[in-house]
Amino acid sequence: MTAAMACYVLNDTLVKLTLDVFPPGQVLAVRGVAATAALALVSHRRLATPGAMRTLWRPLLALRCALEVTTAGTSVLALSQASLSSVSAIMMTAPLLIAMTSMTLGWEPARPGRLLAVAFGLAGALLILRPAAQPLSDGVILACLCAVSLAARDLATRRLPPSLPSAMVAATASCAACAAGPVLGWAMDESWASVARRETWVLVGAALCTAAGNYSLIAACRGSDLAVVTPFRYSLLVWACLATFLVWGEVPDAAGTCGIVVIVVAGIFTMRGAVRR
Repeated sequence: MTAAMACYVLNDTLVKLTLDVFPPGQVLAVRGVAATAALALVSHRRLATPGAMRTLWRPLLALRCALEVTTAGTSVLALSQASLSSVSAIMMTAPLLIAMTSMTLGWEPARPGRLLAVAFGLAGALLILRPAAQPLSDGVILACLCAVSLAARDLATRRLPPSLPSAMVAATASCAACAAGPVLGWAMDESWASVARRETWVLVGAALCTAAGNYSLIAACRGSDLAVVTPFRYSLLVWACLATFLVWGEVPDAAGTCGIVVIVVAGIFTMRGAVRR
């Protein structure tokens, strides 16, 4: 699980580094092409089976693809305007939003302890945002939208039928995110740079990091006790703060550090409660 989170942070770091050269829409498109190609190599046998394409025409899968687009788009846009550690911390409120929504909809029991943990974690997010002390930047707002979209995407994923292979779901989502790149570029009137440069290979590396992270995450969840490995999901924040310091020389301030700690503690309590249910 720790290795998976390191891969995800490395993906975000590489993406943020290329945003000085490529605009957000082009980053989505180039990374999406590499990710789709990698997933196609993995899932081509499943896609070639009779009736495989018919299983993809499901409204819930279309909804998940749309949420994948909004998640990827807002993530890249947030990284272009805010620090990696801040974006990562805000996005890690997604598990809290998932727990809150699941309890509200009756999918999970609404225990007082978990409700308090969710409220505690969201208060930690406010320590990072500090809306009363400073106006929210566009990057922070985009990170908040990304967290909401990420939570909705994962909730939609939980409702997908087991007959849909994970590789096929990932491949269709990657195609959707890739196609969203040119649309975002057109909407923002971007001027795309030539891909004949080393930053293109950096984005290929980012796509491979995402694939490695997904594989490590699946291996961790299937090969170990979930109550043990799930809290290590929050190691992502440690990796993000480390990467932010090593690459950009930035460290969170006192309030931001307190907010990150609060989110981690609340998230671990909420997730362990869900696993033990």
